[in-house]
Amino acid sequence: MGQIATPFVLSEADQTTLDQLLSKGKDSVRKLNRARALQFSHQGQHPEQISTLLGISVGTVYNVRKRYRQEGLQRAISEKARPGQPRKVTARVEAEITAIACSEAPDGSVRWTVGLINERLVKLDIHINDESVRLSLKKASSSPGLQSNGVSAK
Repeated sequence: MGQIATPFVLSEADQTTLDQLLSKGKDSVRKLNRARALQFSHQGQHPEQISTLLGISVGTVYNVRKRYRQEGLQRAISEKARPGQPRKVTARVEAEITAIACSEAPDGSVRWTVGLINERLVKLDIHINDESVRLSLKKASSSPGLQSNGVSAK
């Protein structure tokens, strides 16, 4: 036999907060969908119906309801930070790239290329790919081999 469904009830303050949040509509779609899922749950809608209405999974509806009961409204509608992979090109590496690009080109070359800069970085035991070097130079508004070496003549 299945479990008897317990009614899902929001407090008056939480209902007001959700109404204000949804009337503004300035948050992410994911957050707004979670808020709507809580409202629909409060209105007595079944999780499968909510899932269909909002285009989210049934598991998301159950998880939002569970988080609301255990941790409150703000935790239920917001996401945890997603740290992701740490940056490979740190500020120190960017400084090295800029310093190399602004120095004299190696013998036999007229100017620095992305490949030459990366070769110099490997000698310094910094291992990143050419695209990361290029993006770092672009971010620094620098161009390898530029005559002004990044300093504005104005």
